[in-house]
Amino acid sequence: MKQKQESNAAFDQQVNFLKKISFFQDFDDHELKQLLAVSRWLKVPAGTLIIKEDTLEKVFYILVKGTVMVFITVEQGQTIELTRLTTGDTFGEMALVSETRRTAGVKTTSESYILMVEPDILNQASVFLQLKFYRRFCEILVTRLIAANKRMGDLSAQAAESSASSQASPRPQPPPQGVQQKQATAPPPRPQPVQPPQVPPPKREVNISDLPPAPKLMAVAKEKIKRRIQSNLELAVNPSVSARLSSFLVGDCEDTRKFAELISCDPILAAKVILQANSSFYRRTTTVNSVPHAMVTMGIKNVQEVIAKETMKVFREEELFGGFGQLADNFWQHSVAVGRVAELLQNTIRINISEDVYLAGLFHDLGKLALDRQQPLFYPQLLRPDFIEKDICAAEQEYIGIDHAQAGCWLGEKMGLPKPYLDVMLMHHTPEKARENVLLTGLIHLADLFVKDKGMIMGKAEGPTPPISAAFGWIILQEQHRPFIDVNVANFIRAFKVEMERMWGEMSSLPLT
Repeated sequence: MKQKQESNAAFDQQVNFLKKISFFQDFDDHELKQLLAVSRWLKVPAGTLIIKEDTLEKVFYILVKGTVMVFITVEQGQTIELTRLTTGDTFGEMALVSETRRTAGVKTTSESYILMVEPDILNQASVFLQLKFYRRFCEILVTRLIAANKRMGDLSAQAAESSASSQASPRPQPPPQGVQQKQATAPPPRPQPVQPPQVPPPKREVNISDLPPAPKLMAVAKEKIKRRIQSNLELAVNPSVSARLSSFLVGDCEDTRKFAELISCDPILAAKVILQANSSFYRRTTTVNSVPHAMVTMGIKNVQEVIAKETMKVFREEELFGGFGQLADNFWQHSVAVGRVAELLQNTIRINISEDVYLAGLFHDLGKLALDRQQPLFYPQLLRPDFIEKDICAAEQEYIGIDHAQAGCWLGEKMGLPKPYLDVMLMHHTPEKARENVLLTGLIHLADLFVKDKGMIMGKAEGPTPPISAAFGWIILQEQHRPFIDVNVANFIRAFKVEMERMWGEMSSLPLT
């Protein structure tokens, strides 16, 4: 009995020991006990060889306490130290994914406590433990990949600088025989002129003759288009936002508010984070509807991983809206502006909605990205002032087969976005047809009209815009929000335009500085 109590006390001591290191920060006591049950706890003295080079061994190690040296052996048995690992680090992880031989050796440099994990045994543990374990493993690999990319970039910059220096300086010639070379002092280097910061060239005005020919009228079955849209499409991320986010993806994120704000400037990045936060992996009982909420649910490190994966994808500029950068800029600015105007409307009217009104506005035109992949010739035609005869949705149906509202709803379904955002994408041009999330749809409908009234649209025209005062959204507000029933709509529009004009510079730009 006493021996059993001592064994349980030692087991609890090991659990408490593991809870203090970063690798196990999200594990509860039950999961740690499961992990200890399927792994071996090793106490290893200094100088012990843990991994031998060029061996086949499907084992993975977690350094619970101590230090180890990673090395390779070169000619004549000499070893070169590659790096040193400390408490919380892992090694031997390639055994989890491949059958390759060990490419480096590992030796303890101090007395160490190590968990030896065999993947085959780990697979016998509960699914939740496996998911949590492999998630931490992926975090470590992503962190190492980012660090390796940074080192490669630094080495490339140093090599380029060294090459430029060697080309600029002629190789010194040896002195003639019999002539003693005088000791000379090198002249001080000339100060290099300070280069002014590079400013992107202004976008030139598009010549109508540069536009591609208009596409032919389409008659494609909607189910066929739906299958195409819901296939694994890689959709574009705003390159300006992507570049600004790079500094938030390395190490600890000190300004999480700014990080969330930048993610929320791009509909694809925001959608990916919301999707991940609502996945079964996190076992949420309530729906995650905003980027800050997703950060709390997932943890900053996991959000960094999602954003790093998306921003590393290469998407050539010429593949988006026919390569006309003006259209791409218009799309992203319009999406952000509609979200911000919708927020201002919500606050002005004092409407309480559980969903993130800004994100609903950010997502409302998401279908345009999907339709652009189906028919690349269509959206460049918006640069022709007389191309749209009725409205943008009617033109999309004629030339592509469906409009961006339906495309956005299908795409949102595939991405796993919450239903309120799907309803907004589907009904923001026809709010009178909405049966669910009516008030949210009406707000985005009105915000879209206010932004278009300011001239922020794709291209030169998207068809005739009805007067804001005649919009169906006002009827929705009066029906769904009782305090608004006695408001004079015309007076409200005038006052709201004044307030929007005062804040327009902030609402229509991206926080990229």
